[in-house]
Amino acid sequence: MRKHEIAILAAILVVGSAIPLFIESEVWLTVLNIFLYYALLAVSWNIVFGYAGQFSFGHVTFAAIGGYTSALVAIHLGIPPVWGIALGGLSSAFIGILLGILVLRLRGFYLCLVTWAFAEVTSIVIKTEHEITAGTGGLLTPYLFMGPKASLYSYYFGFGLLILVLLFCGFLCNSRMGLFLFAIRDDQDAAEMMGVRTTFWKIFAFSVSGFWAGLAGAYYAHFFSLIDPSIGGLDEMGKVILMVVVGGIGTLYGPLLGAFFVVISSEIIRGGLAEMSMLLFAIVMILTMRFARGGLMQIIHALSPGVKTQPLGATDKGNL
Repeated sequence: MRKHEIAILAAILVVGSAIPLFIESEVWLTVLNIFLYYALLAVSWNIVFGYAGQFSFGHVTFAAIGGYTSALVAIHLGIPPVWGIALGGLSSAFIGILLGILVLRLRGFYLCLVTWAFAEVTSIVIKTEHEITAGTGGLLTPYLFMGPKASLYSYYFGFGLLILVLLFCGFLCNSRMGLFLFAIRDDQDAAEMMGVRTTFWKIFAFSVSGFWAGLAGAYYAHFFSLIDPSIGGLDEMGKVILMVVVGGIGTLYGPLLGAFFVVISSEIIRGGLAEMSMLLFAIVMILTMRFARGGLMQIIHALSPGVKTQPLGATDKGNL
């Protein structure tokens, strides 16, 4: 990772570790845990879309697969939630490989259509297999932590996952693997002509993004002690897309900012404006795409030109 990226990550580590110590409200601790869940989803979806340029509508489905996998092994095999979360990530990574193989020759609209169909099929299976998944009523899962400080411990667990995915993305973006993904994003045909194994790296992108999404879904399931089909709904996918677009597509820390903005804003406007939240966020997305396509990271760059916020890979062409 570059020096400025390490400095920002260190600041996130210090601030993120200290914030819960000043919060006494159980409600806001829960909000922070929800933020960590969405941050994991946004950062991981940015790998497949922002880095590799593959627009997938099935990302939250990986969260559902990871969550249900962890819940089922905990219920039927007695595996502790921490190990179940790891298995949830691995199972989603495996499905990501299969999905990557399925869509490796698809682009644009056709890729969106197939990943949407994948999400819908998975949702239908979850809803109809009552004996396994408990259907639309949801599946009760063991808590990640028990006791009066369970939310606090869960926060630090989720925060640790967030730091790990940021470290992974930072390493990925500044490595040769990242350059291959950026080349596919910018011009897949040109990348193939330059000898990039586009098939392999597209499958790689789906796999690793699915892994982190699976961890996120399992973390969510054990924090709330409940998982239901809504976790993989199209509206949830819309939230993740909004977070990445508002934060900054293809940037390292943009999805994190976008997740923070959307989750905290949703909590603040809860009440009379709650029913209009998606309308308000849709307007925010439209304004972002019209006036600041780089999202919040572009605004930060405009206010502080010394901060490097351009999409990752934008200055690395020709280094394959």
